[in-house]
Amino acid sequence: MVEPPAAAPSRVAEQDVLLATKLHVPRAQPGFVPRPRLVQALDEGLARGLVLVCAPAGSGKTALLADWARRGQRPVAWLSLDAADNDPARFWRHAAAALDRVSPEIAERVNPLLGPPAPASFEGAGDGADQRAGRPARCGRDAAGPRRLPSDSPGMPG
Repeated sequence: MVEPPAAAPSRVAEQDVLLATKLHVPRAQPGFVPRPRLVQALDEGLARGLVLVCAPAGSGKTALLADWARRGQRPVAWLSLDAADNDPARFWRHAAAALDRVSPEIAERVNPLLGPPAPASFEGAGDGADQRAGRPARCGRDAAGPRRLPSDSPGMPG
């Protein structure tokens, strides 16, 4: 068996740290205003099996749910999402990691079904030739893995 390069364990550890930050219920921010009526509505919603919190951006959905999670005496699987989580395999891998904190061994059973993890990011890939030529860098991914796209590729803004 070939030993991984020395840098690999630190990269894995870095990815684990980044994932761990997505799995923690956020702290209350200074000036947070508790909403006991809404927290009570969330508690009542548990009896129905599913609660949907829908409101405009900036209205306090995350703060409400974090407050509810901190107050409750029940286990909570928390996952903060970002744009990179639009990849289904990445989303389900992270969802399994969140659920694993509440019910151990879920990730162990689910992750093999998702295949190998994708690299954390393709941002910054390439040799910088596009930037030196005054063009934005463009990267793409297909079944063969990451690849450079010419600046004039169809579907890519000019």
